[in-house]
Amino acid sequence: MDSSPTMKRNGLGNVKDIHVKDSITANMSNTIREEASPEPVLDPELLESEMELVTSLAKLQKLEEMIHQLRTLLPERLLEPLAPIVNPKASTGTTVPNSPQKLFQQLSQAARAGVSEVSEFQSLWRGKDMKPVWDRIDTLIFENAGQLLQSSGMWEEDYGALFEELTKQDAARKEQEQKVKEELERSQLQSAEGGWKAIVDSFAQKNIPGVRISTTKSESSFAILLAKAGMSFKVHAIKAAQESEIPEWQVSSKQIAEPPSKLESAVLDCLNSRSRKWDLLYLLEMISSYSNMLQTTCIKCGSITDKAANLPAIRRLKATQPPNGPEPVFDAYHATCI
Repeated sequence: MDSSPTMKRNGLGNVKDIHVKDSITANMSNTIREEASPEPVLDPELLESEMELVTSLAKLQKLEEMIHQLRTLLPERLLEPLAPIVNPKASTGTTVPNSPQKLFQQLSQAARAGVSEVSEFQSLWRGKDMKPVWDRIDTLIFENAGQLLQSSGMWEEDYGALFEELTKQDAARKEQEQKVKEELERSQLQSAEGGWKAIVDSFAQKNIPGVRISTTKSESSFAILLAKAGMSFKVHAIKAAQESEIPEWQVSSKQIAEPPSKLESAVLDCLNSRSRKWDLLYLLEMISSYSNMLQTTCIKCGSITDKAANLPAIRRLKATQPPNGPEPVFDAYHATCI
């Protein structure tokens, strides 16, 4: 295996002699135990560091499980269809094939399953995520004069379960941070001068190509036209349960005489299923992301249309937002690419 360290260059044939987990556990698990505490760790930097370590250890545990499984591949599982023929008295749970063709099918299936297991093992072993682990092991071997550190041979933690626990902690932390952020934004919006019309007027002054906003005398709605996309929408507020609360905003087609097209319906579904329904500026930015949709490519497949000639009508908030950018950035997707 080209990408593996010195200790593993003899290939899969030496898989029974591999003790990768011992050295990496001896050096990494202590670090995790020192950093971990009985209470959930919510410090972002510490949590990220722990998750990197735990991810590596979880993958090593997975590799070891696969190694033990591969040890039973030859000759047991690969030749299992022959067991009742070679030793009829043995109770293996496998019946004697009723024809040579059936035996051939069983052997072929066992061989394909075995090849799949080996391929999965090789894929994980040679994966990009494992390279730092192998580099670390090579460093340990070099520092110990070519000797691989050995430990008790027992895993002291279930790192797969530990990774799930840390993932839940991270999700809880992010959710709490988002709630605090939204509450702050809501309070700022409530105290803003000019109300929602000031937000609309400020957005209109950006003069985004292909986007035109027209306000009316209505106290709860306005219209927005996407000239290049050939769509126009009515944005209206849904009255809040209490006057002190911020209303949510809903989008509908401005064309009353005829039903919306399939594309327009898909866009409306996406707009009205968004998060932050109270955030009018967020909605305006999301609508404007459709302004040039006839030339917008799907972030997943890189094409303007999918196999059914559909445009990318789905918008998802970009995972990594530009630094110091107040406006949210959206990625375009085909419905078939999600």
